[in-house]
Amino acid sequence: MPFPPISASPLDTPLGAVTRFDLSTVTGMALLRRFDAQLRRLGDTEAQCAAVRRLSLHAPLSDRARGLLVLPGGALALRREEQVLVCDPSSACALTGPAAAALRTALASLPLRSVTHQAAGLWLAAGLPPEEVAQAISLVEPAATLADAWPQVAGWRGPVLLRWGTGGVVAWEMVPAPAPLALGASVVGEALTESEALPRDLWDAPTGDDRYQLLSTGLSAYLDELLGNEVSDLLRFALADHWTDGEDSLASMVADGIGLLPSCFAAPLERPAGLAALQDWPDAAVAINAATTPRAMLGITPADWQGAWRPEARLAFLRGVRQAIPAEAASLLMEGEEALPLPQLGADRLARQGAAALAVLLPLPETPMALLLLGHQLAQGCGAPVQLAAPAWGLWHRCDPRGGAGTGNGSWYGLGGGLEELDEAF
Repeated sequence: MPFPPISASPLDTPLGAVTRFDLSTVTGMALLRRFDAQLRRLGDTEAQCAAVRRLSLHAPLSDRARGLLVLPGGALALRREEQVLVCDPSSACALTGPAAAALRTALASLPLRSVTHQAAGLWLAAGLPPEEVAQAISLVEPAATLADAWPQVAGWRGPVLLRWGTGGVVAWEMVPAPAPLALGASVVGEALTESEALPRDLWDAPTGDDRYQLLSTGLSAYLDELLGNEVSDLLRFALADHWTDGEDSLASMVADGIGLLPSCFAAPLERPAGLAALQDWPDAAVAINAATTPRAMLGITPADWQGAWRPEARLAFLRGVRQAIPAEAASLLMEGEEALPLPQLGADRLARQGAAALAVLLPLPETPMALLLLGHQLAQGCGAPVQLAAPAWGLWHRCDPRGGAGTGNGSWYGLGGGLEELDEAF
């Protein structure tokens, strides 16, 4: 990239005028060394820190790992040369039931790679994963391979990542990651190989704080490797602090960015994301597992509602469900009681009773976004949180009655700006 000209004027030194350096070029590294020399002449520690924090650095990707990478938290990235591809959440497409089964049949003879979560960790192998594995993905490239089996995604330009569930499958297009996210992935991503499983402790980072700690350590080590023989310890340590200290640091922003990427794996291995969300509805979880066709759940619970757990609000939830979906296809289940068909008056009595968590079990809608929009509509209608889960897709979310983003993994399925949101954040 072009840099402003440098003259002999003290105001036009890298310290005073040039604050963006491309460290992948000889020129950019030379400018940073000149900045380093000027920095040491300042003398005042606070002024030195302030000068470093004004810097904007473009750094080359780390050579630490290539190929299919697992990021902290279980998301996947694909490193090719100087490019990192990640799943675009806004591209999420889903199939269920016979359509998902037909896709598996169509892919059986095609060359692809799959990753499964096993007791020893994540395992990469050729071909489709076994159907009985609770957590598995397949990488299909090019997307045109799916032209006959799934025309909706066949026109994508990047590779396709398929997340398999019991009775369902979700597809995401893999696209170039924003530069800071690509750098973070190259620094902390763990390469998958067909020779050995990747242990859980290398990638299981379910919270933002867990991911932040790994990125802080990784970025500091990367700066040591990149700049150890180029600049002084003073500048290198100050840059490490700049990249890793505080909520506005690169490490923190990349940790948040990784959290917005679709994560295909979670611990323990027998509890994928969609099932883990059903801990307050154990009877509903059993019913979903026993269903002959994939089901979704819309749930409300006293612990979640607290003071809002009133009969009129629960009945408003029930009315909202009946108005939004064909009631004949759904059932109402209160924990500890028998499920009742949603149209029956007994369902109203059960909702008024409200002694325990309530769940509506319904057929999966056509898309994850349709389920997310329904959950938010119901939450706003009854004025209290509504949780949803679709284990076949690995989707779970707590919908905010005030119209906020809520909590859960809805952003992995298009509830948000996708990678455009990450670009704006960086």
